[in-house]
Amino acid sequence: MKKNTPLVSVIMPAYNAGRFVARAIESIRKQTLENFEFLIIDDASTDETWKIIKSYAKRDKRIRAWRNKKNLGLVASLNSLLPKTRGTYIARMDADDISLANRFTKQVALLESEPELVACGGQEYIINERGRTIAEKYFPIDQATCYRLITNIMVIQPPLLMARGDVMRKLKYDNHIFRNDDISMHFKLLKYGHFSNVDEILFKYRKRPNSLTHTHPKEVFYRAMFVRLNAIRKYNFAPPIGNLILLAMEALVVAVLPEQLVLSSFEFLRHMHHGVKRIFRFGFSLPTMLLAKAASLVLILR
Repeated sequence: MKKNTPLVSVIMPAYNAGRFVARAIESIRKQTLENFEFLIIDDASTDETWKIIKSYAKRDKRIRAWRNKKNLGLVASLNSLLPKTRGTYIARMDADDISLANRFTKQVALLESEPELVACGGQEYIINERGRTIAEKYFPIDQATCYRLITNIMVIQPPLLMARGDVMRKLKYDNHIFRNDDISMHFKLLKYGHFSNVDEILFKYRKRPNSLTHTHPKEVFYRAMFVRLNAIRKYNFAPPIGNLILLAMEALVVAVLPEQLVLSSFEFLRHMHHGVKRIFRFGFSLPTMLLAKAASLVLILR
């Protein structure tokens, strides 16, 4: 590899993120692993996002920035950045989240120590719009568990993904099911290796009350379900039958529950409130998932 080739290429789309984008950029600039390039694309923002991005690009030669002439959405923006990357690894980032300083160091160490891995993530804090920590979110670290449970949960938070660059540059994000789908990339990557997560908190994921997940959780669930089912047909994904049964059961429950209860149940589980955290974090089997999901509904409906 050339001497000036970055170890990590960071790709970040941004749209009307003026309130948060400076913190996101600073969190990347302060990484303990300094050998990276930072590729940012502004998706035709109407606020001060582009002005902030340009100011950082002038100050830091590792930052390269582009702007879409019109709003193209997450998928098209990410796909425009992928061919421009040069790094051994490609890391995702979102413009309203925060990477802890050791994120890249820990993720690169995991990928280099386990060559069978094609991608990894980590554990994370959930923060609100003011940046206050409101919960923790944990992901499985066992490779077999990640493969099994991707049928039912997000096993790597999309903006916390780091993947091998030579693989990810061959691929593209899809939007044939919905415009801002970044889940399908995970199933494409799984064709080339395994997933895992660093067993430490590396990230602050910002919960936005106006996001689609929080305003229309049923719609988000069914979109994600269709992406997962499509992966079986299109990307040779072969989940255990038990997890497909669980997915069907979830779909029925989501269909009959009010919108707010769907969101509450989801947050209860994935934000690891202490009643379910131990089961969900360390069990991650089909029976414990059923138990945890049943417990969340019972507690919420009380």
